[in-house]
Amino acid sequence: MKVLLTLVLVFSFCNSAISQYNSSLSHNYLANIEKEMHEIGVRNHTSIKPLKLSQSDSSFYQLNSSFNSKSIVLNNFLNDNLLFVKTDDYELYLNPLFHFEIGNDAVNRYINSRGIELKGRIGNKTTFYTAFHELQAFTNDYIQQFILNNQFVLPGQGMVKRTIFLEDSIIDLYHANAYVNYNASQFFNIEFGHGKHFFGDGYRSLLLSDNAFNYPYFKLTTTFWRLKYVNLFSSMQHIDWDRGYDISKKKFSAIHYLSANIGSRLTINLFESIMLGEDSLGHVFDVNYLNPIIFYRPVEYSIGYSRHGNAVMGLGLKYKLTNLAHLYGQFLLDEFTLKQLKAQNGYWANKYGGQIGFKCFDLFGFDNLSLQSELNVVRPFTYSHLKPILNYAHFAQPLAHPFGASFIENVTIIRYRKDRWSADLKIVLARLGAQLEGDTTNYGSDIFYSYNQNRNDFGNEIAQGNTTRLQHTDVRIGYLINPMTNLKLELGITNRLAEDLTTNSKNQYLFFSLKSDLSNTYNDF
Repeated sequence: MKVLLTLVLVFSFCNSAISQYNSSLSHNYLANIEKEMHEIGVRNHTSIKPLKLSQSDSSFYQLNSSFNSKSIVLNNFLNDNLLFVKTDDYELYLNPLFHFEIGNDAVNRYINSRGIELKGRIGNKTTFYTAFHELQAFTNDYIQQFILNNQFVLPGQGMVKRTIFLEDSIIDLYHANAYVNYNASQFFNIEFGHGKHFFGDGYRSLLLSDNAFNYPYFKLTTTFWRLKYVNLFSSMQHIDWDRGYDISKKKFSAIHYLSANIGSRLTINLFESIMLGEDSLGHVFDVNYLNPIIFYRPVEYSIGYSRHGNAVMGLGLKYKLTNLAHLYGQFLLDEFTLKQLKAQNGYWANKYGGQIGFKCFDLFGFDNLSLQSELNVVRPFTYSHLKPILNYAHFAQPLAHPFGASFIENVTIIRYRKDRWSADLKIVLARLGAQLEGDTTNYGSDIFYSYNQNRNDFGNEIAQGNTTRLQHTDVRIGYLINPMTNLKLELGITNRLAEDLTTNSKNQYLFFSLKSDLSNTYNDF
């Protein structure tokens, strides 16, 4: 903590810079502002999310008209921030957040979520944000089964109240996120918060995504020339109800992420992460990992074995083919043995994954028609560790891809926008590995198992074990009400088919909703 305070004091003497707000992490929200960011010659570091936006940028639609009302409150609810105060020295904004949904998949379902957000600026350097959500829901059977199988955690949104869920299958929880951001100078930005991050240009990230629940963090961002460098230090949790009613151990994550614009078309990203877990004495934090520029692997060999962590490294890239189309990809390396890699014998410790994707805007000359398609592949045992507490996960969910490890997946998304109307189609096709009932062999798909537990050393293949074929199709039509909070009406249908070696699960869900679409919820698993 003394080191962090010292950094704050040092950077306080740097030149001033104009403060900005964090963007939403919602893929749907960002799709409306990202076309111009990917033009040739524009040197935005789009793989580092949330993005930094000014308050005016949050009105991502240049709408031809607004909803006019004589009532100031109603007019603001439909077109602007509900309540706000704005001066040269400070600004303050208050908005309600909703997700009201009714649906049916042979059983009536619902989501009832209410929230509030407060954000503001103090001077020209400091911004802040906080939001609180309360949620009750009766949702699809496969999501309920996920909650039962994953420490009573609702995907990405925290832990449900166990008693209510076990009695009536009703999801009841609340969660919050917040940050304080200080723009120390044109080079340095400092942020404390409780939230999520995403590194990558795809729908998925194999490095760090917003799949898991919120976590406390300290982030230092350095920007100069064509480089952007992020130091992200986070406090996380390992949950294991199987060992007791209230077992939760602390974890510490340190991440370096460097984004470099090379020329006018190419961006290359370098990533490294270390995960430390609570030891027998209750110690988690290690000051050796606070160095903002050092490589983590050499640090491990300079300290005692008991403080070794789980290190992963990664490479990302984006290449702009035209102003309206680009390629992107990632490569993740957890561990490998060169001899066994050359032998191509399915050695368990060759743990890596890759992503390649394509995105095109204004497809076939139609304004605001976009296409995105990506392929994600991860080998068995990737992200796992000898000690389960050191796996690359937080709050009973993977920090990268929702599937964990041992899968191959294609995601294709088509989006169209016309004035306030929108239409979205998403298709997920995947083959996943899973455990076989009654078989104690560890097939490497569940990253919460120790990789030393009942594994086969050789012959490991992607999607091995109880191979599951997943097809998830999502179609929705929306009408935007307020661009400030991305408040919209949506009508949609989701089809899910999951077939493994012994079972076949089908779900067709028709829904209608009113929601503030400011975050991603990954139910496409």
